[in-house]
Amino acid sequence: MSQPKPNFEQMTIKQLRTYVLAHRDDEDAIHALAIRLRNEGRTGTVDEFLAHLQQQTE
Repeated sequence: MSQPKPNFEQMTIKQLRTYVLAHRDDEDAIHALAIRLRNEGRTGTVDEFLAHLQQQTE
């Protein structure tokens, strides 16, 4: 039985990023993070989003 997913809308970007890095196969979480970053003007394209994630893991 799988556990319910957290509410991504209530998470901070930092919490969501941490969750995505721990659950890299969770497409819903990745999508939520991409939308949040885009809405805040931090990224505009998929390439920028991937670069942003890469910087966070280095």
